[in-house]
Order: sequence, then C-alpha cells, then structure tokens
Amino acid sequence: MSYLVCPVRFRRICHIVLYLFFFSHIVCAQKVVYKNRFVVDQKGGGDYLTVQDAINAVRDLSQQRVTIFIKNGVYKEKIIVPQQKSNITLLGENKDSTIISNDDYSGKERINGKDAMGVTSFSTYTSYTVLVQGKDFIAKDLTIENTAGRVGQAVALHIDADRAQIVNCKLLGNQDTVYAAEGRQYYQNCTIEGTTDFIFGKAIAVFSNCTIVSKQNSYITAASTDPDQKYGL
Repeated sequence: MSYLVCPVRFRRICHIVLYLFFFSHIVCAQKVVYKNRFVVDQKGGGDYLTVQDAINAVRDLSQQRVTIFIKNGVYKEKIIVPQQKSNITLLGENKDSTIISNDDYSGKERINGKDAMGVTSFSTYTSYTVLVQGKDFIAKDLTIENTAGRVGQAVALHIDADRAQIVNCKLLGNQDTVYAAEGRQYYQNCTIEGTTDFIFGKAIAVFSNCTIVSKQNSYITAASTDPDQKYGL
C-alpha cells in the first residue's frame, strides 16, 4: 500500500513546487519598475552623455511619461525619436543654453556613404536635426537648430507624429526650419526663425503666442494641407 501512496504524494509535492515557482516569477514580473526620468549631461554628471542614448533607453511603447532632462550645453547630434518611443519629454535646463544642433542640408553628401535606401546625399526630409515619430512627444525649454546656413533646405525640427507639443523653445534655421509633416501639433511661447518657407507641411498645427522671425523678405509658410482636411497650419 505504501508503494502506491508515495508516488501520489510525490506528484502532489511536485505540483505544489511548480505552482510556487511560476507564481513567484509572476509576482517578480509585476514588481518591475521602469525609470521615468533620465538626465543627460555631456560633462558626465548624468545618466547619459548624449540625448539619443537617453531616448534609446526609454521602454518601447511606454504608457507612462518619461522625462529626459538635458543639462546646459551644445549637443551636436542628429536625433530620432522613433515610432515605438511614445510619451517622451525632452526638458532643457535653459532654452538659451540647452542646444541641440546639426548642420545637414538637402544635397549634402553623407560622410558614411549610403543610407539604408542606397541614397548618398541628404534630402529635405532627412536633413533634420531632430525627427519625432513617437506620439505624445513634448519638448520644453531648449533650442533646436540647423546651422547649415543659406545653402537650401535644412530642417531643424521634423515632426511626423500625433499630439506633439513644443513649449518655450527656440527653433532656428534658414530655409525649411520646421517641418510639420503629420498629426496634430501645438507650439506655445516659441521663437521660430528662418528665411524661406520655414514653417511647412500638412499637419494640423497651432502656434500660440509664438514669435515668428523672418530673416529675409520672403514667404514664411508653405502649407500642403490635404483638401479633405478641415484644418492646417
């Protein structure tokens, strides 16, 4: 009789052990806490040296807002906020002293040869300093600039995402400074400067209490609003 009972008890014990093992893993998984704030300092006093590295560290498809605080400095980067990186805030220490800068322009040859499509030079749409593809993006208290000069199309900020907010920022360039490509966009208390068509695109965009600085006697905007779209720039 004992010979028959022992295997039954053994199986029960195994079932209990397995249950506790899987349950403990579920509990541990529920306790995972993702950081919602990173500090970027090119002098080494933060979590990352570059803005792009901090963006890359944000959890994909985050449901909570993640703030990337950028300390003062000139960050010479070409930044992408990809589609899977949502709910990101770039917060500068000071809008005049926290600067993201690049100098690409349409027609400029790529240093590293060809891009993924085999193209050897930049176009208007790839000349950006900052490209935003992730929804619910916020930029606040910083400068985004394209310093290419008067060499043609050279985008500073390219937004191709919904519900983007740009607050108390300086967006500086010459031709095609701000490319409001897609989605709904809100600009508040910003300074936007350029020469020709320096605010363009087919997004629905509101500019509230913004200072628009035309550096030459030319067109300020070049909207390409879809005929079926009720609102534009």
